[in-house]
Amino acid sequence: MKSAPRALWVAIGAALLVLPALPLPAWSGAPDPGPPWSPNVVSWGWGMLVVVVVALLVGRLAGQSALPAFDWRAPRDRWMLLALAVLLTVVAACVMQLVFAGNPHLVDEMAQLLHARAFAVGRLALPPPQPLEAFLIIHTGVTEAGWVSQFPPGQTVLFAIGFLLNAEWLVNPVLGGVGVALVYLVARGLYGVGTARAAAVLWAVSAWVMFMSASYMNHVGAVTFALAAWAVLWAYPAPGARRFAAAGLLIAFATATRPLDGVAAALPVLMWIASEKRWRGVLPFVLGGLPVALAWGLLNWRLYGHPLTMGYTAVWGPELRLGFHVDPWGDPFTPLVALSNAGVAIRRLHIYMYEWPVPALLLLAVWALVARHRSRSDLIVAVGLVAAPLLYFFYWHSGYRFGPRFYYVAAPMLVIGLARAWRWAWVLAKRARSRALRWDVALVTAAVVVLLWSWVGLLPARMDVYRDGLRTMKLHPERQLEELGVKQALVMMPGSWGSRITVDLWGLGVPPSAVENAYRETDACDLHHFVQSARSSDLPIGEVLEGLQRLQDEAPDSVPRVAGWPDPTLKLIPGRDLADDCLREMRRDLEGFTLYGYLAWRNAIGLNSGLVFARDRFEENDELLPLYEGWAVWRFAPPPGQPNAMPVLSLVRPASEDGDP
Repeated sequence: MKSAPRALWVAIGAALLVLPALPLPAWSGAPDPGPPWSPNVVSWGWGMLVVVVVALLVGRLAGQSALPAFDWRAPRDRWMLLALAVLLTVVAACVMQLVFAGNPHLVDEMAQLLHARAFAVGRLALPPPQPLEAFLIIHTGVTEAGWVSQFPPGQTVLFAIGFLLNAEWLVNPVLGGVGVALVYLVARGLYGVGTARAAAVLWAVSAWVMFMSASYMNHVGAVTFALAAWAVLWAYPAPGARRFAAAGLLIAFATATRPLDGVAAALPVLMWIASEKRWRGVLPFVLGGLPVALAWGLLNWRLYGHPLTMGYTAVWGPELRLGFHVDPWGDPFTPLVALSNAGVAIRRLHIYMYEWPVPALLLLAVWALVARHRSRSDLIVAVGLVAAPLLYFFYWHSGYRFGPRFYYVAAPMLVIGLARAWRWAWVLAKRARSRALRWDVALVTAAVVVLLWSWVGLLPARMDVYRDGLRTMKLHPERQLEELGVKQALVMMPGSWGSRITVDLWGLGVPPSAVENAYRETDACDLHHFVQSARSSDLPIGEVLEGLQRLQDEAPDSVPRVAGWPDPTLKLIPGRDLADDCLREMRRDLEGFTLYGYLAWRNAIGLNSGLVFARDRFEENDELLPLYEGWAVWRFAPPPGQPNAMPVLSLVRPASEDGDP
């Protein structure tokens, strides 16, 4: 047992230092090249030089004075935890509003918020929108139950509670703050009060934790459930059957939020049970999770037709799975690509976890390689740290959201491991005897310089990047209309030609994975004509899929993207004379377009009251406008002659006095 944790930690330390330095993306051809490594290494070199010099100078001055020894005991842990929790919650809430404008920015967030609207009014699904092409967004689909998202229900339920309280935007900031206390409890149960205090501080000052808590991502809910399960078992000694059952319930909630994250959260618990030989806890642990499993299976049956069918495969098809295969986007997922994804993720951990002027996990890597003592708790933390990277090694997508988001379930164990490394360094510094230099003062000085440099010099710049990026998604046309006194209106939003082709294929019933493959491999004009022909002929889905495959087979091996086009995804065969209708669509792209999905969740249930946001489908609007007879119709788009300007509202049709949809 003693050698196992040491070997595992040595492997972790080596991976933290070696994997990000390898040029894996260049070797593997992986679609995600990750952040550039060399510029960060150079920047960190200067950062470490400054931090070390300042720390040594202060330590030298302290060694020449009668400065008393540091007392690292906090007077009142509960007040410290409350202050840190409130601080993180408030900062995350401010970032949510001031940086991200309270809007979702990733399609995952949009789909879950949309589905949460249904949960909040007691429905399992939304009514199918009509016409589909005007309202569908990615990661959603229509089943026999109605309009649903692909995501498990855990975070969607949390957002539904937020909607009921008119505070859906506060859900994740509050969960982030709760995480401060939970990380403390877990670390205290594993290592004691000293490491617990350091872990609480490191959680509260993590840039990654703060930004994730300022988002609508379901990773935050999964991590909170996992932390709560670990705290129930480890915060206090000798857990009984009730605590095992409660932990099982919480792990089940984590699994019903993000399935792989739930498995990753369960693995350190199982390791602890095995190492402590607490076999009597297995049965209540399993039984505790059974109610959630049964409810989730019932929901899957109602939404997707089978208790074991999840929304991922119901919406995307069997390509959305673990293992090496051709992914839903048509790219080969190989072991080398998986290794490249892991290297890119560790790069991002070093950069984004803390936004420090030094590598975020350097101290953890040094402790993992050098320190000799390894306890049973070290083994549990190591298993919790590697579980997510090992599981997601077999998942084809390299997800980024303020960091390697698929690894977020490992963030608590990374924080606790880093706190353990800090305590190790602190003990060494206290033991070091030198009349010329106070090593403990130097260590504290280094920590203070790093934190101040990060929060004063580096984090504001990162916030500016996030604030200035995806500027269209920061807009609130619904607020502008409310200020104008408009309470009911249809708001049309033109998208790019490529986006309209995509949703038209969805409307024909083509699975999203097949749409992605066709769009990536086929000339846009050919695909546009195929959609028009299939719709006018009212082809059954089988013939649509066969025709789409023929179109792909007949396409050239590589259709290039149109260089410099407003929509960088558009592909056309060079040198061809385009048909008049394709030229018309291209002119529309040049007139400007906007993004629709981030506003879809703001529509009322049933799309029959209040402000309704829909795609502008131009000639195809004849299917939509009769449903809103008598309503005011507005357009939200770049102003005429300014295609690159921010979208503005313009009145297309005033409301009549007696019109209802």
